[in-house]
Amino acid sequence: MSRSFLFLHGWRNLRPAGHWQYQSAMNLRAKGENVEYPALPLPDTPQLEEWLGVFETSWERMEGERIVVAHSLGTTLWFHAAARGFVADRVLLVAPAGPTFLKEEKLVSSFASLPTKLADPNWRVVCSDQDPFCIEGAVNWLAPEDHDLIPGGGHLALSDGYGDWPSLVQWCDKPETRIVGR
Repeated sequence: MSRSFLFLHGWRNLRPAGHWQYQSAMNLRAKGENVEYPALPLPDTPQLEEWLGVFETSWERMEGERIVVAHSLGTTLWFHAAARGFVADRVLLVAPAGPTFLKEEKLVSSFASLPTKLADPNWRVVCSDQDPFCIEGAVNWLAPEDHDLIPGGGHLALSDGYGDWPSLVQWCDKPETRIVGR
């Protein structure tokens, strides 16, 4: 069966070549996988409806099994998409932006009202115990059925040392893979 991957970046992410999302997308494409990695508009001052529009365009291009890999504000985008009826076969939510950040950061205010559904058996959370964008702790406020906790990982971003991330790419191929820190 064919499959497609959709990578959703976060706030202020210009998709730099060294970031783990960029590296993972390129690694998967090199293996012949169908990968969507859209540049979400105005990443410094994002608007939910604009991001959802780009999401929907990318979603329509996906074929077969749909796998979403979202980071930071991209996870919040996924929550809103799922609330509108989009269903993926697998979802990896990396360093979700927390509710306090979403409420207090005015530049992302259109994302602040979270849907009620924030968990699904096909979703896995990967998070750190020291994420400044999720002071609640993603495991605490999302209570996911499945998660990988990376001690001291910060926001799991390029500035935290997250470029090439082998275990994450392995998860894309084999969902039973546990994701570990770099």
